[in-house]
Amino acid sequence: MRKKAHNHLLRIGDDYCPILSQIVSNNGMISINADKTIHIFECLAKTVVEQQLSYKAAKSIWGKVKISSEEEGLKLIDYFDEKNKSSLRNDGLSQNKIKSILGAKDAVNDGSISLQKLEVLPYDDYKKSIKSLWGFGDWSAEMIAIFYLGKTNVWSNGDLMLKKGIDEICEDSEITPQELVDLVDPFQSYLALHIWRNKD
Repeated sequence: MRKKAHNHLLRIGDDYCPILSQIVSNNGMISINADKTIHIFECLAKTVVEQQLSYKAAKSIWGKVKISSEEEGLKLIDYFDEKNKSSLRNDGLSQNKIKSILGAKDAVNDGSISLQKLEVLPYDDYKKSIKSLWGFGDWSAEMIAIFYLGKTNVWSNGDLMLKKGIDEICEDSEITPQELVDLVDPFQSYLALHIWRNKD
């Protein structure tokens, strides 16, 4: 799949956007490394932590959360509890992020959200399911689709780095960013990965 995606992006770049070809060539072949061994709750919680934060800031907060849960001798899902709100705040989480993660915990515990259910849902229904959780929007659903479910054709219009990156790629070309996104179908996730790596 990654070779097919790589060659497809190179062809689109050669035909429409030379800068895209250059970025893809420099990055080399990229794989979508979806780690489904991670519990769905951890995926949801980590996605909330990453919302509207730089990668460095999110990584720092998530690291503190995991250390705190280990020091308490608790599984991550058990550490996220009303009685631990003070500790979670000290780890760097806002009230709204805590509320969002606790809501996700309830959905996981009552079985309304599970890896098995998410994997078989059509994409539009999958997004509705994730967005039914308080504090989860399009961006969160798209990140989970790429990095947890391994979906190959996901584009996030709400991701600021992707918006800036694709604008730059199309700046001196004959096509618009949306046209480029449409042209790389069914490998939009790979386009996103190349832009993120190039901007990293």
